[in-house]
Amino acid sequence: MWLRDHCVCGECYNVSTNQRKLDILSVPDDIHPISYIEDGDNLRISWSDGHVSSYNMDWLWKNNFERYFYHISHSTRPILWDGSKARRMQVGHVAVESFMNSQSGVHAVVESIQKFGVAFVRNVLPTLEATKAVALRLANIQRTLFGDMWEFSDTTVHSDTAYSKQSLDAHTDGTYLTESPGLQVFHCLHHEGTGGQTLLVDGFRAAAELKSSQPEVYDRLSKNVMEAHYLENGKYYSNLGTVFMCHPISGALEQVRYNLYDRAPLLTVPYEGIEQVYSDLKWLTRVIRDPTGEWWFKLEPGIVVFIDNWRVLHGRASYTATRRMAGCYLGRADYLSTARQLGFV
Repeated sequence: MWLRDHCVCGECYNVSTNQRKLDILSVPDDIHPISYIEDGDNLRISWSDGHVSSYNMDWLWKNNFERYFYHISHSTRPILWDGSKARRMQVGHVAVESFMNSQSGVHAVVESIQKFGVAFVRNVLPTLEATKAVALRLANIQRTLFGDMWEFSDTTVHSDTAYSKQSLDAHTDGTYLTESPGLQVFHCLHHEGTGGQTLLVDGFRAAAELKSSQPEVYDRLSKNVMEAHYLENGKYYSNLGTVFMCHPISGALEQVRYNLYDRAPLLTVPYEGIEQVYSDLKWLTRVIRDPTGEWWFKLEPGIVVFIDNWRVLHGRASYTATRRMAGCYLGRADYLSTARQLGFV
C-alpha cells in the first residue's frame, strides 16, 4: 500500500506542484505486486490493479523508515550553554554585507541559531527599514497584534510591560498565541541613558538541568496544560499549552513556553493538583533565575540579534532616558523552511 500510494507517475502525482493526485480510496485493500524489475536506477512494479509504477532507487533510500527515525533523532543538535559558556562559544556574528549578499552569510546565521538559539548581524543602519530588510532575508515577518515591524520606547501603546523602562525577567513571547513567534528580532536604534542590558537564558539548558535533578517535575511540566492570555482594550488572546512541548515522535524538547507575566487564572488542572503546579513552576523558575545561567550584554545601534523564541528566554535590565528599539517576529514555519533548505532540519 505504501509503495502504491507513493507512485509518482502523471496519473498519481503532479510533478509541477509536488502534490498527490491519487485517490487513496481507489487503491484496493489487497493491493500487491504482480511483478517487478530493476531498470538501471529505477524499480518498476506492475500492480494487481493493473497500474505500473516506477521508483527512483535514490528516492526510496532517502525515504525509508530507518533513515526517517534516525534523522529526527540526529538533526542539528543544540549546544546547551550557561552564562560562562555563552561568552566563549562561537555564536554567529555576521557582517550585514555578507548576510544580505551571500548564501554563506545566511548559512552562518542559521547554523548559529540552530546550535545556540541566537545569532547577530552587524553594521546594520539603525533604522526600521534596514532592520526589516535584514529580518526578511531570513524569513517572512509574522504579523501579530503588535503589527509587522514595530518600533517602541517607553511610551505605553500596548498593555505590555515591554513598553516601559522597568526590568523584565527572562521569558518567551507569545505564549497566548496559537503559534508562538518562531524568532524574535531586536535592534537598538538609539539609547542615550544607562541600563537596558539584554538578558538571555538557554531554556533548553534549564530544562535539561531540571530533567536531570527533578525528572518528575520536568515530566509534569511536559504534560500539565496551562493557559496564557493577553488582555487590552478590544483584544483578548488566549492559548493552552504545556511549559515544555516535545516532538510527538522522538520526544525531544521542541519548545519552552514560559512567561510568568501572561499566565491566565490557573484553572486547567484539578483543584487538588494546584499546589503541585505552583511547586513545579517554582522549581523551574529557580533554575531559570540562577545567575550562572544568565548571559547579559548591551545591544548597540547597528547590531541586530536573532533569538530563537522557542528555546531562548529573553529579558532586560531597567534603563534611564530615551531608548528606541525596533524589531519583529519571524514565523516558525517560514524560518524552518529556510533552515531545512540549508540542511539543518
